[in-house]
This record gives sequence, structure tokens and C-alpha cells, in this order.
Amino acid sequence: MWFFLAQSATVDAATSLSSDNSGALAVLVLIAVVLAWIGLRALVRRLRAGKADRVVHGAFDEYALAVLVNAARLDGRVAESERAAILAAMREIAGSDFEPARVDSAFASAALSKDELVAYLAERAPSFSHAQKIALLRALLAVFVADGVFDEAEHHALVDYTAAIGFDRKSAPERLRGVIKDLVKDRITT
Repeated sequence: MWFFLAQSATVDAATSLSSDNSGALAVLVLIAVVLAWIGLRALVRRLRAGKADRVVHGAFDEYALAVLVNAARLDGRVAESERAAILAAMREIAGSDFEPARVDSAFASAALSKDELVAYLAERAPSFSHAQKIALLRALLAVFVADGVFDEAEHHALVDYTAAIGFDRKSAPERLRGVIKDLVKDRITT
């Protein structure tokens, strides 16, 4: 009898130890999956940013032009007013001698997606000046509203760019309101 009781206790202890190990193993597997997911996302973001860097060669004005062209194309149609808004914005960003033909060329050779452009901005934002960041947001907003329609996809893109610049998503709407006020103020005084 003692033998059977001892054997039963040994089986119960082994079962208990096995369930404790399976719980720990499950936690370790979960941690490994989360870390792999985070690593994969970081790798994809770096690859996207690298593609954008190869296209714009680290030049802010080239990057801004690619962003604005992508913004105009985001809703599936490009209005002449959006092209005019891009030209005006690029003359502010790159200088008054910015050639209109570069806008047409940028539309013809557009090869970057919004995700690639946002990833590049997220990686390079610390190297851009505050004035460049605000100029980019103002230019994006001007292009988005140039056709008279500001749809949900454009709103999300503007928030994505604002977050990539370094403003958190919670403060992005407030930051955008400030940019809008500045934009409206500039339009009224012009």
C-alpha cells in the first residue's frame, strides 16, 4: 500500500512540475514571438527607409517633393490645383528658382509608397530642422486641401507623417491644429 501511495505522489509531483514547465514555456514562447514581431517590424521599416534614401539621396528637398507627389496621388486623382500647391510648396522649401518641370518629372518617376516615405521620415527626423518639419507638414496640408477634398486617407496620412516627425499620435491633432492656424494666418495676410 505504501508503495502505491508513494508512486501516486511521485506521479502527482511530476504532473505538477510538468504543468509549471509548460506555463513557463508558454511565456517564453510568447516573449520570443513578440520580440520576433518587433524585430521584423524594425527590419521592414529599415528596408523601406533604405529604399526611400536610395531615391532621394538624403536631400530634404528631394524627399519633400516625393512626399508631396505621393500625397497628391493618395486619393487616386491628381488635380491641377494639387500640382500648383506642390510647386508653391517646393518654391518655399527648395527656393524660388525651383523649376516647374521637376514636379512633372517627379510625377512621372514616382516610385515610393507612403509607407516607405513615412519610414524614411521616422528614421531621418532627428536630422531635419524644426523649420523643415513644419514646412513639410504645411506643404502636405496645402496639397491635401488643394483639390477641395480632405478625405479620411489623407487625414490618416497626415497623422502618420506627423507621428513620424516625432510628435506622438495623441498630440498629433493638436500639433496639426497649430499648423492649420499658421497656414490660415499666412493665407489671410497674403
